[in-house]
Amino acid sequence: DTDPDIIFFSVFGKYHKKKFIDKNIKKIFYTGENKRSYWKSIVKDADLNLTFEKTSKYNNIRLPLWILYGYDKKMQLEKKKSEGFCCFVYSNNVKHRNAFCRKLSNYKKVDCGGRCLNNVGGKVKNKLEFKKKYKFCIAYENSVQPGYTTEKILEAFKSNCIPIYYGSETIKDDFNPKTFINAHDFDNDKDLINYIKKVDTDESLYNSYMNKPIFSKKWLDIFNDPEETYFKNIAQKIME
Repeated sequence: DTDPDIIFFSVFGKYHKKKFIDKNIKKIFYTGENKRSYWKSIVKDADLNLTFEKTSKYNNIRLPLWILYGYDKKMQLEKKKSEGFCCFVYSNNVKHRNAFCRKLSNYKKVDCGGRCLNNVGGKVKNKLEFKKKYKFCIAYENSVQPGYTTEKILEAFKSNCIPIYYGSETIKDDFNPKTFINAHDFDNDKDLINYIKKVDTDESLYNSYMNKPIFSKKWLDIFNDPEETYFKNIAQKIME
């Protein structure tokens, strides 16, 4: 379209800079990518920014990537009999993530179903179904930045695994800390793995993560708001 009213753009492509684009056309920047060194230089091109940064910063509304992957506000972990210990499903090699997987594998085998560190005979076709067989799931972001929370922890919850999370240090703003193991709560990998061993061998402790809302109170309030204020505000900001 060479005559749009609104342009949505991201870190990919330069359509919003085309010469035929009228300066009066509204530009909405969205990203779930942690490419801040790049997108901080282009947010000024936008009338509104939808990113994982705090609301109001850079004329920004925080819209974390995980929310776009579908959610159930009533979602919680449920007790189950698991065939396996822990899973790891990634296609991209990330040094800190791979290193932790290898360390945890020294305790018990971690089944790796993606292209990265694959040890199950090939890439699995359905990663959510694959993960459902396990007690734990390594949910490590590919990079660390406050607010940068992707689908990784949500997919672990959807598969009814306790997520072992590393990434955003503000993860507790999004998810209930009583429903996942937060690597940021430990001084080092050794302490983290010792705690995972404890949860793995203590049925009562393992079950303490179950039957609780996975979302933080802040997001539960947003999801249960009958006026849908948060979402309507985004729509109004786009259209006004």
